[in-house]
Amino acid sequence: MLVEREAAMQIKIEEDSRDWLSYSKAGSKRALELGNRGPVKLDEAGNLDASIIEAYQRTGFYVFTDVLDLDEVGELMFEFDALLENAPTSRKGLYDKHGALVKFPGYYSLSFSREENPFDQTKTDETANQKLPTVGLLSHPLMMMDSALRAYAHPKILSIAAGINGSDFVPFHEGIFHKAAGEGPATPWHQDGRTHWDDQGCSLENEDGTGKTHGFNLSVACTECDSNNGLWVLPGSHRNWLLHQGGEFPAISTQIKGAVPVMMQPGDCAIVNRSSLHGSFPNHSTQRRITILFGFHKRDSAIGATTINVHAFKVPGKTKEITYTDDYVLKRSRMIPLAINARAQKYPKEVGFNYQGSYLGTAKWNDVSRAEIAKEDQEYWQEDITL
Repeated sequence: MLVEREAAMQIKIEEDSRDWLSYSKAGSKRALELGNRGPVKLDEAGNLDASIIEAYQRTGFYVFTDVLDLDEVGELMFEFDALLENAPTSRKGLYDKHGALVKFPGYYSLSFSREENPFDQTKTDETANQKLPTVGLLSHPLMMMDSALRAYAHPKILSIAAGINGSDFVPFHEGIFHKAAGEGPATPWHQDGRTHWDDQGCSLENEDGTGKTHGFNLSVACTECDSNNGLWVLPGSHRNWLLHQGGEFPAISTQIKGAVPVMMQPGDCAIVNRSSLHGSFPNHSTQRRITILFGFHKRDSAIGATTINVHAFKVPGKTKEITYTDDYVLKRSRMIPLAINARAQKYPKEVGFNYQGSYLGTAKWNDVSRAEIAKEDQEYWQEDITL
């Protein structure tokens, strides 16, 4: 009987493998046929090309190719891998696997199995007998990695933000997603936006991008991202809220018809409308996935909005109701000019981005501002903006 059960299990594994190969191959083919990928194109006034905005509004995401050069990607990888090596061995741990003090304790989202949700960090610490955890997310890297702060101000990235959200765009959150090779857990299918829907569950964002929006996630690819280790999106799903009137998101095991992978090479960037249905499957491949998320909002979609904030914490897992004031948004917006100045110091010959938004505080990156954005209980992320 045991032999029969093992044989049946092996047959099931092989069937699942064939099913996944067929699904991922078809999804990859569809992704390349959507017409929503290519280099950053700006007109003479520095505005994002209208065809890019049309494709983004139509599909709910866009892949920009060759945004960062490989030297800059290498700097990002070097600093992130150092932080990965210094990760705690438990959720409340203060020491890494080498016995050294963790430089940024509390900022790592850890998983101890492929079945765990990497964004649920409410569990207690695990016993010492269990294996070392994998890091699924590092939150708020702008105060940990100079390379991330500089990449945040890349003129192409900020031109994308201005092209989609207006010249006075504002930030909302940053993080580094790490899908470990062979063991990275799934990210459940979900829509991030909770605030700007009408009574019928339709988006307040119009087809031309006007109206109240939930902003977008911009992901910088540090490694290859494909159908096996990368994010999947359902094109066009940003127009309707699945949770309206008691609806539910599909289980991540669901191979949603029409969904496509967001395929990128190192240095590419993808923007995903936060109203889009997206998620990622467990990473069974031999290739890890590292993407750095920079999020941006429209200023007039944030100021005055009352909602549930899930980002203004060290790691995901807590919530608070909030109404965003002018001062709140102005304080958070300071990170954009600080990053621009930090980048200018590293790349003095580069034509930097000219930010048109208002902010509170100085825009000079130095030891004083470095200490200010990381001061305990006053960290820059305390004004993260969830919509």
